[in-house]
Amino acid sequence: MKSILTLSVAFVVLGDLSECCAEQISVGQQKQLFADDFIIDSLTNVTRKVGQATKHGVLLEPTLPTDFQTGKVHDGPDGGSGYEFGESCFGWFFSPHWDESKQMFRLWYMSSKRPGSGVAYAESKNGLNWTKPLVAKDGKSNLINWDAPLPILRHGKSMDLLDIGLDGITVTIDPSLPFGHAEKYKIAFYPNMGGQDARTRLGYSADGINWSFYNKGMPVTGRAADTNNQIHWNPLTKKYLLHCRQDFAAGGGVGELRGVRIMEHAKGNDLMNHPTAWKTLRTFVLDDPDKSQISGTNIPVYQIHTFPMWYYEGIWFALTDVLAATNRPVPEGQQDFFKRHERGVWEFYMSPSRDAIHYDFSVATYPRKPLIPRGPDGSFDKDCARPPSNIITHNDEHWVYYLATNERWGARKWDARLALAKLRLDGFFYLQAGGQAGTVETKPFEIEGDTLELNIDAHRGSFKVEILDETGQALPAFSGANAKLYRGHDRLRLQPGWKQSSLGSLKGQTVRLRFKLQNTKLYAFQIR
Repeated sequence: MKSILTLSVAFVVLGDLSECCAEQISVGQQKQLFADDFIIDSLTNVTRKVGQATKHGVLLEPTLPTDFQTGKVHDGPDGGSGYEFGESCFGWFFSPHWDESKQMFRLWYMSSKRPGSGVAYAESKNGLNWTKPLVAKDGKSNLINWDAPLPILRHGKSMDLLDIGLDGITVTIDPSLPFGHAEKYKIAFYPNMGGQDARTRLGYSADGINWSFYNKGMPVTGRAADTNNQIHWNPLTKKYLLHCRQDFAAGGGVGELRGVRIMEHAKGNDLMNHPTAWKTLRTFVLDDPDKSQISGTNIPVYQIHTFPMWYYEGIWFALTDVLAATNRPVPEGQQDFFKRHERGVWEFYMSPSRDAIHYDFSVATYPRKPLIPRGPDGSFDKDCARPPSNIITHNDEHWVYYLATNERWGARKWDARLALAKLRLDGFFYLQAGGQAGTVETKPFEIEGDTLELNIDAHRGSFKVEILDETGQALPAFSGANAKLYRGHDRLRLQPGWKQSSLGSLKGQTVRLRFKLQNTKLYAFQIR
């Protein structure tokens, strides 16, 4: 018979054992983050905090004619369509990736809304210094290539891709397929033609430069698609997901109520033969506790604008891009490139999910705790910090590229830039104890490895880890004086120990972990 145990880092007061015992969960060797309560049974004098990335400045700006709405290179203000076309929509949607096959950072971005523009390409060896290779067939731009025109019906006439441009663009490197596969790179977008055909299209590529259409370029969904469109591989269900915008109030502009639609492929992931086989799993809007409404309407101010989804260590994170909507477009010539505004602005928040469908907005989004806060008066990102489609984990950091502008939605013109911020590994959410000793006790789970690793910052504090049985009773060899006390450590993979025993002796048994913390931040743990 297996003995029943628990890992712990703190002292916990136990009541009636018939009521205290949590259901056993499966952990395996998956790293456990503290973005939610999945692994947590109890907290004492410990709170969950939201991490904030550190800014590293502007890395990419419009330089090529295709980066500008006019097709003419000039100094700013150079971004944003607002209610009318401005000078460009440089970087309005963008997809940064680390490409293992090329050992290179790669970036696909929306270059502008001018006809003939659409998806542009850049690359970097170090993620900091970027080039824009002239990959187009004519050798004159960094626009990607298509093997056929995009069929659009408008006033009874067929329109070529070069006549309309693309919008709502997201590129994905499919983790379920090997490099070299014809469909390794995937793209989701909608054709930019004044909202007349806001339906998602999909494409595929073997190299990310030369592309073909699924469904011969015809729509694969109904309306709407005029924010970010994104296709994903879900490692939990082994199925493709597709998300795009959902219509909740038609007409756009002031009366617009922006929402999200999440779909799943229903025909064996065969996008080539069944490109339209998408089943809707959920549609929703932001149910923000702040019920402010746009003046003169019953439409909420705080709305989801874009909703990039990113998978990391067993959790889906929505990079929830919230627009503080307004009905006050800024007249031409009255832009304010210095003052930091509070309406018509964007920031984004990390929202976790265990199923890719239901997201928790309560910890970061609703209390307005952005991953990258907008800058102060006069800064390049004072009115906009919008998310990428993908976060890159590189050199034990999270690299978060973001779109920055220095004017509001509806301002028609602004300076649009792509900037970089970095975050500690696993630092999106963490548990923190202050000067008063705190404890974190996990739910019971089976030990399937030999070593415990902690991502923890106790450089000004202390901690120890105890192991308990399933009922919360301390195991003498792994608790009390036998659990080592650590002071002054700040490590990503610290391996705590016990004076007389090793974790390997508990392999195959059910335990809890209890962390005893003081002036310490706990980011994650993993049993290997």
